[in-house]
Amino acid sequence: MIHHVVAWTLREDVDRDASIARVRELLTGLVGTVTSIRSLEVVENVAYPDKNSDLAVVATFDDLAGLDAYQVHPDHQAAAGEIRGLVSGRAAIDWES
Repeated sequence: MIHHVVAWTLREDVDRDASIARVRELLTGLVGTVTSIRSLEVVENVAYPDKNSDLAVVATFDDLAGLDAYQVHPDHQAAAGEIRGLVSGRAAIDWES
């Protein structure tokens, strides 16, 4: 199982609630479209806003091939492009268990 986490810091000039809702809509909309997704959740930070990212996606895939398929899927590419316009920072980690 591959676990994929990406955390973002939103730009200061965007509406936080609306941006989080849009990211959630974009990414959860990929479930069922990108068949390699086993689970996907968009989570919002609730503590230490001066130090933590604003939101993250937590997803799982059967294997690296599934993660790769997600990364290059045209619908994911479109979502990622829109998300890049809302954020000022990004951090990611992928691990196997």
